[in-house]
Amino acid sequence: MRIKLLSRRYAQAVFDLADEYKIVEQVYQDLVLVRKVFDENRQLRAIINNPVLDTSKKVRVLQKIFQPHVHQLTLKFLLLITRKGRESYIMPICDAFDEIYKDFKNILSVRLTTAVEADAKFRKEVIEKMTLATKMNIELLEKVEEKMVGGFVLHFNDYQYDASILNELNKLRSVFSHEHYIKKF
Repeated sequence: MRIKLLSRRYAQAVFDLADEYKIVEQVYQDLVLVRKVFDENRQLRAIINNPVLDTSKKVRVLQKIFQPHVHQLTLKFLLLITRKGRESYIMPICDAFDEIYKDFKNILSVRLTTAVEADAKFRKEVIEKMTLATKMNIELLEKVEEKMVGGFVLHFNDYQYDASILNELNKLRSVFSHEHYIKKF
């Protein structure tokens, strides 16, 4: 809980500053890049999260990696967090900024899980229906899971709409496991 609260405060501060300078889009893209680099590079995470390594070395590493690619505000923010000993919060801050940005832009992330890749017509239909139901801009994230057999599952916010064949099979399995069909005298 503490991490989420702290990350949200830092992310809100960066967002407010970016909004003041009219560079919200740029900072958002920068933090998406930062998150991607941290996700893909285990060695970088190990260096940044190492409590034994000197802060000045961590700052130099971040400068070398991000200075040519991110806005000055984003870089200064990353360096400030590192100098304050909060470098382990960089990824949660990026996630919190993503949430704040999407709230600001009225974007709802919807994860569509299907057994096979969805065609363009189905994607468009899902986006249209979700837009109509939520009155928000929809960001569709797709995932293919072959074990589903067929159908689809929609995840958004804390909701899940399961229209998969796997779900129906599990329901049937549950019904038949109670042995209602055996006569009890």
